[in-house]
Amino acid sequence: MEKFLFRTKASWAIEPELRRNFLEPSFLLKDGCVFFEYLVKPEAANRLNFHRYGDRTGCEASVNGFHVVDFCEDKENVLATAYGFLQEFIELWRSKFDEECVVYFGLIPEEEEFGPDVTFTFHKKRAGESWMDLEKLKDAADCIMAIEI
Repeated sequence: MEKFLFRTKASWAIEPELRRNFLEPSFLLKDGCVFFEYLVKPEAANRLNFHRYGDRTGCEASVNGFHVVDFCEDKENVLATAYGFLQEFIELWRSKFDEECVVYFGLIPEEEEFGPDVTFTFHKKRAGESWMDLEKLKDAADCIMAIEI
């Protein structure tokens, strides 16, 4: 994945729909959690059940997850678009929060039934909580990159 990502920054253009839906309305802060505002229905914002997901970290990672291809007009360039989104997300996170977060960037190859696609999710980094074991991630069969910000 790294070989592809670092080819040329010029191709990392982010789709307007991704920016409009996820980065411009920004984040919803609720009970110590951070969510993409776009992914939390207003009627559900006051009824989030953290125990359903195990803990706050699991809730954030589950609610914040989406498939980048669902927001791309150019399906052939989904990985580059996703990487452009990742770069803008990192900049936005650093400008708004002093806390660390973990981003998961998962590649679904073109050969797969629903590929090519990229899954994207994040959660705040918390002591004693994790959504995925980062130490075991390098041994995973799937192509997942975890970025600690």
